[in-house]
Amino acid sequence: MTPRTYKSTVSVKSIGLQLLLLAAAFVSVLFVSNAHPQTVDEIFQNFKQAYDKSENFSANFEETTLISNRKGVARGRFIFGKPNLLRKEYVDQKDAAKVVQTTVLDGTHAWTYTPILNQVNKMKWNNPNRKELIPGLGASVADAQTRYDMVLVPDEFANPKGVYQIALTPKQDPEDPLIRPNVKVKIRIWVKSSDWLPVQFGYESELEDGTRQSAIVTLTDIQRDIDIAPDLFKFVVPKDAEVIDLSEN
Repeated sequence: MTPRTYKSTVSVKSIGLQLLLLAAAFVSVLFVSNAHPQTVDEIFQNFKQAYDKSENFSANFEETTLISNRKGVARGRFIFGKPNLLRKEYVDQKDAAKVVQTTVLDGTHAWTYTPILNQVNKMKWNNPNRKELIPGLGASVADAQTRYDMVLVPDEFANPKGVYQIALTPKQDPEDPLIRPNVKVKIRIWVKSSDWLPVQFGYESELEDGTRQSAIVTLTDIQRDIDIAPDLFKFVVPKDAEVIDLSEN
């Protein structure tokens, strides 16, 4: 059977997956401190300390993407387990009980299943530069400070509500395998100071040809260190599903 391709859907979902991985790591590292740190370095050290203590977390999400002026909105839920396990489910816009796409990272491969197509995409995830799902910034928390510049951004609407924005920009290091010099990337995180939980994540990128894409993910109902079923991060190919194996690419 000739594999079917759905480029626009995959493009939007890939942004969402990248941003959810970003969200996954930062939710884990924001359960700390009752006092507001004054610098990005202090905030990041709290991230690192709490991340080391966290095993998993889950949340509902709303994801808004914009690619070449085309807007998409998706909702769902996910659960993340250290160091690189993830189960993410997109749900129907009108019926939250109906799952329309599932992505599972089992530590070795990423599996994405779309029921309406009865199709599974399989990709390799054991890249040596991605040992952990530390917010898409590298193989470890420590790497983030060397790979990204971090600043606090004044926000006249969010700050009065106790929400603080952190902007991350990749450093242009030609020796870094995770940095793409032909792509301008900007990541933003909004953190609520009352409990240090993130309330929103933003991702923006621009290619050399001027093509831009962005995504915003809002998290709700966050839970930390819950009991997880042993098979939650194991993917079983549904009966008669078409499997497109991209793991060798």
